[in-house]
Amino acid sequence: MGRGNNFREPRRRGFDDDMFSVRETRSGGGGGARSFPSSAPSAAEGPPIEAVVKWFNPEKGFGFASLSNGTGDAFLHISVLQAAGRDSVLPGAKLRANVGPGPKGPQVTRIIEVDETGATAEPARRERSAAPRGKQSAVDPSTATEIRGAVKWFNADKGFGFVGADDGDKDVFVHISILERAGINGLAEGQTVTMRVVQTPKGREAISIALA
Repeated sequence: MGRGNNFREPRRRGFDDDMFSVRETRSGGGGGARSFPSSAPSAAEGPPIEAVVKWFNPEKGFGFASLSNGTGDAFLHISVLQAAGRDSVLPGAKLRANVGPGPKGPQVTRIIEVDETGATAEPARRERSAAPRGKQSAVDPSTATEIRGAVKWFNADKGFGFVGADDGDKDVFVHISILERAGINGLAEGQTVTMRVVQTPKGREAISIALA
């Protein structure tokens, strides 16, 4: 289904557009605490719920928000922000939103209010090389530590991806060879995994992985 002429395409997408259906756009400003026009939720949406943004990457066009009802994280697509008159949102921002089922779990379908008064700006991130690291660097497996985390993204064609670690430290690089050894065909955004992780000159890297 084609997009209307009034849809603003983000600079770069990091997520398959087919994973999200775009609702009608709404005008409005960004910043601070702001409410947006709302209508009755569709049958696929639940009642409004509070959520806190975990992270959002405007370049990739998506992120995740932690739901206040304890059911986990919800996928947040840039089209939902744009429908509320925004192009991005800071980590820690509080949302009042409708959440519906998505192909890979809960997803925010409409933003009713954004409160960034308690949010913090993301620290500057080191630019990653777009090229895969290839085979793992020579490391000592005895130095590995077990870490749990959620997949940020994984591209099977490129052969690598990154996992956001629960310990709050830097993301963990995951090479496709690790998945092949574990008998895993691929990883989905937001999927929970456990890994044995070592420190390399280029950053943290998984030497083994398992689905949680």
